[in-house]
Amino acid sequence: MNNIKIKDKYYKETEYLLYNYKMFEISIENLKQEIKNLEKEDGLTGIDYKHEKTSQTYEFKSITEDTALAVSEKTHYLQTSIERMQNKIDAINRALEGLTETEKEIIEKRYFEGKPWFKVAYEVAYNERWCKELRRRAISKIAIGLHGDTALLRHDNRDKA
Repeated sequence: MNNIKIKDKYYKETEYLLYNYKMFEISIENLKQEIKNLEKEDGLTGIDYKHEKTSQTYEFKSITEDTALAVSEKTHYLQTSIERMQNKIDAINRALEGLTETEKEIIEKRYFEGKPWFKVAYEVAYNERWCKELRRRAISKIAIGLHGDTALLRHDNRDKA
């Protein structure tokens, strides 16, 4: 398992997801708050059009209904965004379960806590070079956890990507 070769694009994408893990969590909380704010809005009021000509065809057009529909559509969009980000976070968490404790600790300290390598190395009691190697191995494992065997770089001529 130590000599796993991962396609560069999957390695980079995995690293991107790890660097942004905390921001995904923050974004989810912000989107949830935005949904709460939309639900609280009292701006929906009715207007009586009984005696007013609303258009040449007397077709009824309600600002209230249009506003409610817009709020509903926005809420649906926000909930879909939350689900998509939560699915990514859940997938990362499941992939992290496949790491050794040291690998997991290095990933968390480096990517989630944003610590520089010298601090990561000090806290896990290894030198920086070995920490970076363990990080490379861990990201390779996470990439397989997130993308399956499509992340693997084949050693034959069938897959050069």
